[in-house]
Amino acid sequence: MSDPLVVAVVVLYFIVTFLIGVYGVKKIKSAEHYYGARKLFGAFITSIAIFASIMSGFGFVGGPGLVYALGATSLWITLTAGMGYGFMWYVIGKRIRAIAEVRPIATLPDLAEARFKSGAARGLLAISLVLGVIAYLGTQVMAGGYVVSGLLGIPLETSILIIFGITMAYTAIAGMVASILTDFFQGLIMLIAAAVVFILALVMTGGTGPMFQTIGQENPILIDPLGRGTWMLVLMWWFVFTIGSQPHSVTKFYALKSHKDLKWGAVISGGAYMLSSLLWIFVGYAALWLVISGRIPALQKPDQAAIAFLTQVPPVISALVYAGLLAAIMSTSSGFISVGTAALVRDLPRAFGRDLDYRKQIWWGRVVTIILTVFALIFGYFGGYLVAILGALGWGYFASAIAPLVLVGLNWKRATREGYVTALVLALVLNIGFLIYEKGLGMKIPYGIPSYGISIIVALLAMILVSMVTKGAAEEELDPDIRAAMDL
Repeated sequence: MSDPLVVAVVVLYFIVTFLIGVYGVKKIKSAEHYYGARKLFGAFITSIAIFASIMSGFGFVGGPGLVYALGATSLWITLTAGMGYGFMWYVIGKRIRAIAEVRPIATLPDLAEARFKSGAARGLLAISLVLGVIAYLGTQVMAGGYVVSGLLGIPLETSILIIFGITMAYTAIAGMVASILTDFFQGLIMLIAAAVVFILALVMTGGTGPMFQTIGQENPILIDPLGRGTWMLVLMWWFVFTIGSQPHSVTKFYALKSHKDLKWGAVISGGAYMLSSLLWIFVGYAALWLVISGRIPALQKPDQAAIAFLTQVPPVISALVYAGLLAAIMSTSSGFISVGTAALVRDLPRAFGRDLDYRKQIWWGRVVTIILTVFALIFGYFGGYLVAILGALGWGYFASAIAPLVLVGLNWKRATREGYVTALVLALVLNIGFLIYEKGLGMKIPYGIPSYGISIIVALLAMILVSMVTKGAAEEELDPDIRAAMDL
């Protein structure tokens, strides 16, 4: 039987989240508001929303699981993320925000067409986003359902309908505005949960000294800076998670009211991420300490680390952390739903020269949000092994399709439309090829190198090399306002 306090906190969380999301409809006056929350929020709300959407359920469940399985290896992801936030806000955000000042853009494909004057670039990026969104959401369906089912003691199917029904409802009503407002609320919950868990983990284990001493005596490699990974793996993680960009986070730069907000965004969002990383690190190590100390049996799966830790804490703390976990899952899901809807309703039609007025864009946006979410639910519930396979496509495909645009396209005037289209095609071919190689054939890339890291590097190199021998939408062909933004 679920603890009444945990049930009460979870139910209250759902109610407050839904009400906050629905409130966002008051701010929508244009299609750019619905799909990009354009110029609606200040630095603090936007920064916390970006942090919350990036941390996601992976940070609250997958992160501790990686620590439990690999030791310090995964800290090369989370402890270097601060560099990524600085890079994202000061290099990428500055130019995105400047272009948004002079163009009615609300999506990444909007940005791609503005920079490269190419319907093909818009369309290919829109297709990339839709495929990645479906792959990501499919993996979240069962995870979210199991969490709610365990918390409330209700059937899995009912749990899935609750968590994603609420997310779908407020996202359909208020689009990216709802995503940002709910992400802000959910981010605050995550920060509180992380701080409380950090303190509790130290109290439970007797502090960092006794905890690491116990773990080190059992297996010194777990507290080594490299952990059980390889140098190639950790260097690739450092590279990818410093420059890798995700659509649901980059899109939120449109929401900033002023370019002056950029100077505080990296500090706020990066600091929030680093604070929440305390949960990632210390829940994973605390779970190791619990097993090594004989307080709990060895875990069958690394992802059980967070849940195993919560069995040892008071119900009030458990309720808070579970609320943080739900917040992590829902915050990222709502952002991806909004991005996928925008790609289908706004970007693909424009790629073929068709456009809807803003009222129809919003109306169809609400319809497609429902259809996209329902499809993701069906796919996630019945897809089985296929979901697990395609889930690996999501993050790497997003990063390898977006990085050439925001890293090269917005910072190098010589970048051409031909270069970006080539990068998009290669990103699709490589990511699908690696899926077949690793999941279908059971092969492994040497030295533990992640396949998505190779895809990102190849896409970036292809864009640079092809741009050097082509001329489309580069140098003299740049529009004056795009050139001015790139000169900042």
